[in-house]
Amino acid sequence: MITILIVEDNLYKREKVENTIKDCADIPLENIRIATTVKEAKTLLYKKTFDLVILDLVLPVDSDDSPSPENGIKFLEEIQTSPQIKPPIHIIGLTGFTELRTEYSKIFTKYLWHLIEYKAEESNWQEQLKNIIYHLIKTRRDFLDPDNFKYDYDVGIITALQDPELTQILKIEAGWEEIKLKHDATVYFKGSFKKKDGELKVVAACLPQMGMTSCATFSMKMINNFKPKYLIMTGIAAGIKGSCNYGDILVADQSYDGASGKIDILKDGEAEFKPNYNPIPLDSDLRELIRKYISKDEFLFKIRKGWEGNELRNDLKLHIGPMASIPYVINHGDEIIKLKSYQRKLIGIEMEGYAIFYSATNGFNPKPKPLLIKSVCDFGDGEKNDNHQKYAAYISAKFMHEFVVNEL
Repeated sequence: MITILIVEDNLYKREKVENTIKDCADIPLENIRIATTVKEAKTLLYKKTFDLVILDLVLPVDSDDSPSPENGIKFLEEIQTSPQIKPPIHIIGLTGFTELRTEYSKIFTKYLWHLIEYKAEESNWQEQLKNIIYHLIKTRRDFLDPDNFKYDYDVGIITALQDPELTQILKIEAGWEEIKLKHDATVYFKGSFKKKDGELKVVAACLPQMGMTSCATFSMKMINNFKPKYLIMTGIAAGIKGSCNYGDILVADQSYDGASGKIDILKDGEAEFKPNYNPIPLDSDLRELIRKYISKDEFLFKIRKGWEGNELRNDLKLHIGPMASIPYVINHGDEIIKLKSYQRKLIGIEMEGYAIFYSATNGFNPKPKPLLIKSVCDFGDGEKNDNHQKYAAYISAKFMHEFVVNEL
């Protein structure tokens, strides 16, 4: 609901204005504030932004001053110029003096406001005031309606590593152009993915450092700066040994913080981790679109054959299931087994995905749909190395691109 500030020192006139407001809208009393002097009005505008200010022209500066039209005009101009005053959405001047309306209406018009002539015995001024209030209420309602929020980009892509993850994204043909924002030191890349019926506007960037804290902050920047319809993270992850192979594509149908829980002390003095996960699910429509690719062997084979490095012999597979985000790198098979025991359908482990899901779900409107697409580069055991990172980064980026241009 809108907020209104009435700046009026005449009690009778003020009550007429309040009654007019009540007649046209059910505005809570706490949303209507009163000031009888310029000084009181300034104090309120220093603290709060109002949708509408109804301003009497003849006002005293302070309680012991004489009212004059010059005070009202000076205050109006100060609202436009003072950095301390929070400017209202709309201002209506209200004067009971015909000669003042004739003299000062041009100043109100200069700032795109209106100066209405008040006559207690007539209803014309009330109708004008009601029309403005109706407009502001509708505008406020429409503004807050999520359906009216617009996306600026189709896809926002985030990677945890510059190389090889972002490097592989930027190898996708998109006419990439480096962009910098005045208020943000991050370097972003914008481009467009061509598709049969048009193109998708895309922005991509890399985290300043790995981990969920960094990723959550970065995701909120991406959402706020570019308003993408889809927020996608690509890159590398640890797979579950025996369930997948190097390069296999992992898509999270739910993401959760694998370190969320508590550590209890058992009777024998041993410590035991008791998980308390709050998984966030993948959008059901996205899940069904991705499920189609599980059986598309030729499609997956074509992606694998596009790799220009050392060829891996195993077929490329797509896995959909829960993925855990943890705040540390695992290089011990027992830790993988332990995480698997907490979630038997676990398909992979990485360090940032949950932050993508959480930020997208709880961030600014319009909210993007999060999607986590990673590829297996190791199994988090004692044999962990970097030999397959570039291949996995390529597979993840390539599948993301093909899926986006074919399905979104």
